[in-house]
Amino acid sequence: MEAEALKKFCRLILEKAGMPSDDAELVSGMLVEADLRGHETHGVARLGMYMERVNNGVMQAKPQVRVVTEGPAMAVLDGDHGFGQVVAVRAMDLAIEKAGRAGVGVVGVRNSGHLGALGLIAERALSHRMIGTVITNTSPIMAPWGGVEPVLGNNPFALAVPRESGETVVVDMALSITARGNIILAARENQPILAGWALNSLGEPTTDAAEALLGTVLPMAGHKGYAMSLVADILAGVLTGASFGRDVGSLVPPDLSKPLGMGHLVLALDIGRFIPWEEFQERLEALLGQVKNGQLAKGSSGIYLPGERSAQERAKRLQAGIPLKATTREELKRLGETYGVAMDW
Repeated sequence: MEAEALKKFCRLILEKAGMPSDDAELVSGMLVEADLRGHETHGVARLGMYMERVNNGVMQAKPQVRVVTEGPAMAVLDGDHGFGQVVAVRAMDLAIEKAGRAGVGVVGVRNSGHLGALGLIAERALSHRMIGTVITNTSPIMAPWGGVEPVLGNNPFALAVPRESGETVVVDMALSITARGNIILAARENQPILAGWALNSLGEPTTDAAEALLGTVLPMAGHKGYAMSLVADILAGVLTGASFGRDVGSLVPPDLSKPLGMGHLVLALDIGRFIPWEEFQERLEALLGQVKNGQLAKGSSGIYLPGERSAQERAKRLQAGIPLKATTREELKRLGETYGVAMDW
């Protein structure tokens, strides 16, 4: 599937749902970009979930985002239950603006939606010679360590570091052992999941994706992943005035009785305020060189920096097209019929 055609299709559906053209361009572009990088869990497969929430009045296609409070280096935004991509991009752009004046910009967000691929938002800081960071809470899908009842999200974070030579360093990861999107896709395809990914509602290990969605995904690194997820919810949920823990709405399985109410914390750091730009680049390349040029483990094909394989996959898919699963194609076809947008691809 050619990227631009897929992006146009998604953009037209979003516009038909009442989203302003600029925002529709932004959201469709971010969904397709996730697919280009091989992150199908946060690509166009999410569009149907979003539109269902819009149709049920629990997510806004045209939110009235407003500033709740503001200082020289910080602010808090109310996202009016808009698309998370739209709200978080406005927050990051404001953080960049503040960092340009103060050296650092920190913006909290409340009443927002699902963010999709966080790294794409963090990357907005790169052209300003800044480091971008995004933290979000999510629907409660993970039990605290030692428990069985989901209380926390897998609360992802992303960090993007500008680099003059070579691919940008981008860390974008959830704090569960696997992204829950992988379980969602497995359930959609009626495929099993790997052992060790999740527990069912009784707290028993399961490889049944549908059971896993009703149970709890397991944290990465055991108790350490649980602790990191708790901290992320404190920063993105408690601190910002957003929903947190069990109060965050459920995206999957869908709870259409209330908005998601998610919270984010975005940061921009102006590198030049800490260290001269050229010196930072020299030091960064020295560190990355140590990492990349180390001796390979037996059977290893290479040492990759965070974001490097995604960049390689992107280059391939720009040439060969984006492979879409049959279930995703069917969902997009249904959306096209609902909104009167032709699938001319």
